[in-house]
Amino acid sequence: MNTTTNTTKMTRLAAAVAVAYAASTMPSYAHVLPDAGGLGAGLSHPFSGLDHILAMAGVGIWAGQNADNDPAFRWLPLGFVIGMIAGAVFGMTGFSLPFVELGIAGSVVLLGAIVALGSRVPFGAAFALTAAFGGLHGFAHGQELPIASNALLYGLGFVASTMVLHAMGFSLATLVARLSWRTALRLGGGGIAVAGVALASSLAG
Repeated sequence: MNTTTNTTKMTRLAAAVAVAYAASTMPSYAHVLPDAGGLGAGLSHPFSGLDHILAMAGVGIWAGQNADNDPAFRWLPLGFVIGMIAGAVFGMTGFSLPFVELGIAGSVVLLGAIVALGSRVPFGAAFALTAAFGGLHGFAHGQELPIASNALLYGLGFVASTMVLHAMGFSLATLVARLSWRTALRLGGGGIAVAGVALASSLAG
């Protein structure tokens, strides 16, 4: 029995370390848009940068991590989407916002830290914070609207991809909770935070 327990613990730890390692070694800010206007470019954009992937999946993980204790957290990703749409509008209209990329990296750090610490943030505050994060990511999406692309289709594309990443994070957190792997989830959150720090450092350097 002890051998089985130890093996299980090591498997969980290895999985968490693998997630953290993958997060820290993937290329940062690889915002390379394919030659596809409108919907295609929008669908691909959230997956083109590690910053977006980690933050959007992180929102889903945060929601799933707290949904059992507070069902309202199932709506947390909606805050991100609302903020993202508003931010994208500003980005598409040429509105200037300094330190956007640094703010996006900061959102990755904070989301990872919240998941790692298992912080119990009231839903209202969590929703507002998530909406602010979404605004930063949306602004970056809007700024990178491909020339001659349909803005509406582009927006629908990145909203759809964002929702997929949220769902992936939420499903992961739910599965981990059912398997009682919460420690592994927190270690993964720590990996996300570390990756965010690395992204921020690359910008500062």
